[in-house]
Amino acid sequence: MSSPLPLKMHKTLQIGTSRAAPGVDDDLPLALRESVRGRPGAAAATPEENLWLSLAAHTLWQRAGHQPTAPELAAPATPSSDSDTLRACPAQAERALALLVQDEYPQVRSEWLRLANACQCRLPPRLLPAVLDMGSAHRPLRGLIEGVLGARGHWLAKQNPAWNWVGADTDDVRLLWDEGNIEQRAHALRDMRAQDGAAALQALHATWPSETPEHRATLLGCLSVGLGLADEAFLESALDDKRKEVRSAAQRLLAGLPGSQMAQRMLARAVPLLRVERNGDSAHLLAEVPHERDKSMQRDGVGAGLYPAMGEKSGWLVDILAAVPPTYWSNSFDASPRTCLTLAMASEFKHTLLLGWSSALQRSLQAGYDAGLHAWFTAFLDLYLKSSGIHTHMPRDFFSLFGTLPSDAADDLLSTLVEATPAAWMRAHSSLIDMLDDAAKSAQRNWPLALSKAVVSRIQAGCAANTLQSWSLTYTMASLALVLDPRGIEAYENGWPTDIPEFAQWQDTVDKFLRTLRFRHDMYSPFQEQSA
Repeated sequence: MSSPLPLKMHKTLQIGTSRAAPGVDDDLPLALRESVRGRPGAAAATPEENLWLSLAAHTLWQRAGHQPTAPELAAPATPSSDSDTLRACPAQAERALALLVQDEYPQVRSEWLRLANACQCRLPPRLLPAVLDMGSAHRPLRGLIEGVLGARGHWLAKQNPAWNWVGADTDDVRLLWDEGNIEQRAHALRDMRAQDGAAALQALHATWPSETPEHRATLLGCLSVGLGLADEAFLESALDDKRKEVRSAAQRLLAGLPGSQMAQRMLARAVPLLRVERNGDSAHLLAEVPHERDKSMQRDGVGAGLYPAMGEKSGWLVDILAAVPPTYWSNSFDASPRTCLTLAMASEFKHTLLLGWSSALQRSLQAGYDAGLHAWFTAFLDLYLKSSGIHTHMPRDFFSLFGTLPSDAADDLLSTLVEATPAAWMRAHSSLIDMLDDAAKSAQRNWPLALSKAVVSRIQAGCAANTLQSWSLTYTMASLALVLDPRGIEAYENGWPTDIPEFAQWQDTVDKFLRTLRFRHDMYSPFQEQSA
């Protein structure tokens, strides 16, 4: 309680018990007064004792406060596990998940969730809050989490506003678009694009005049989801925006949109700049750079790229070539992609041509896959592996393109490249190792078992022969540990040259590599047993 000290007790402290009237405890609350007077020996107590005991009792009474009567509320009924259509999570898989929510092997979280979804298992009740928090913090995991929440998880998500992303419907997305911060609005716009591209474009068009320049650039990039010719008119108008970041975003999108007016303009600019001259059995690729850059070229992004150690006009040529699908040139020159690259390597504009064509291949493969683009990608792989220093003539993230290929095509291509190498990798294979790192990071699924074993056996043999640089594989093995087929764990764990002194430089890297693979193997086993 917060009531003031009784007046009589206060006066008694001022004048003393000898001058005060009896009954210093009369002003105590009834229940407290009865407790003080009913204590053992209360009748024989002196006035001073009664005063101090009353003060002490009253102080405790005030500090304890008042506990209101709790209203009688019916406890919310939690759903029964018996009514859930999903199966219970295997105990071993539950132990793996308990480590994942504690930030052990965070890169493996999505893999665990995919396995649980495939086996139609529900999350264990004790880990539901932690997994829901994980979904709040990591948006890409939400769809996977929703698939394994089960009835109890969906019920629990309704008890905490922080988990309101579970079961969010179109109205929730629209609310985020209307009232969220820029990050939330960008996520909402992507979701709207995935559901109805035309409606999402209309929503962006309606708010466009009131958006800040920074927000315009961010939101315009969301049109990459479901990008089509229906977006062209809006993107063309964005080419005239006052803000450079907005114009650049529109240029990137239009350059990757097959059949767009911008693609046709770039093609018209490119055709006069490249030609092949044949003299008997010999052929030469002749290239010219643009002599000037008019306003139309600037509007389409010619000159927007930055290319160190390259002349300004050569940079213009790169920007133009990057907007033309490379298959146009192999068809126009009546030459295979490998022949085109061979001709480019002999040209004085080698750097310009290779960078322009590889950038164009990036954009084309991100827009769609076909056999012609696959042939160009294969030709670039072959050139990259056989020509030292060629990586400086290609985009830094070029080999993330493995993620744009169909999984079977990517697996076959990687298997062919690896099987063509010796049984022990050497320093000369550092380009292949770097390429495998990029391919692993962009992989859509586990690599085949035969490919996985072939990669590890060549690394093991290279360690034994001391023909590999330890620093070049440190980061690559961390990527490989997430895509190698975990069924080959025994082959991965055995065969390392632990008895040679040189292995000390590999020890930590290999230990981390094997721990991750062993964890993934043990994580897979219970799901596979349940599916059997």
